[in-house]
Amino acid sequence: MKKPNQIILKLNELLAINSDAEKIYLDALNQVEDEALKNFFRAMAFERNEFCRFLGAEILQEGGEPKYPEHKKHISVDLWSNNLTYIATIKDEYALLDEVCNIKSWSIKKYHEIIDKMKFPENTLQLLIKQRNTIENSLNNLKISESLNLA
Repeated sequence: MKKPNQIILKLNELLAINSDAEKIYLDALNQVEDEALKNFFRAMAFERNEFCRFLGAEILQEGGEPKYPEHKKHISVDLWSNNLTYIATIKDEYALLDEVCNIKSWSIKKYHEIIDKMKFPENTLQLLIKQRNTIENSLNNLKISESLNLA
């Protein structure tokens, strides 16, 4: 197994990604008028908040400190900054949902990269796989809803 501080570093990276995703969903919530979309973005923000809570607990269990890196220093700063700026300007709800799909796809990719690079303790690995699968399922459901024009 790699050094615990590498595990903590990667968990903190996922913590920051999920914290940023939560903020993006809350921004999107304020951009839409449709009550169903408001509920969707509220649920997505809550989901990412829960992910942060569980990741924070895992970091503490590994002997680390949960950190929300400053956006200027964070690896994903370009993607998130672009999305935060872009989401604030989107008026078309379908374009907004497309951007949410992009964010979910990017998040899934980051989970895959981190899971594949590190040897995590079994309980931590199961948590990360569960979170990644939740995002994947949500993305698939969103794509199905979009294709059926139900979103």
